[in-house]
Amino acid sequence: MSSPSCAALLAIAACMLLQAFDVSLHWRAESGRACLQQHKQDLVCLAWAQAVETSTRAG
Repeated sequence: MSSPSCAALLAIAACMLLQAFDVSLHWRAESGRACLQQHKQDLVCLAWAQAVETSTRAG
């Protein structure tokens, strides 16, 4: 089984499990958080530092 096929199969299985347990994923890119929620309550959250883009000039 190729890597893309395996990744697709894992994604489908993960979605089925989330639906079976009535869990949803809420992605908040602007605040740098992603949370798994059940009945509108956060179960698990992952936060990351926002990337800051700077322009570089030769000088």
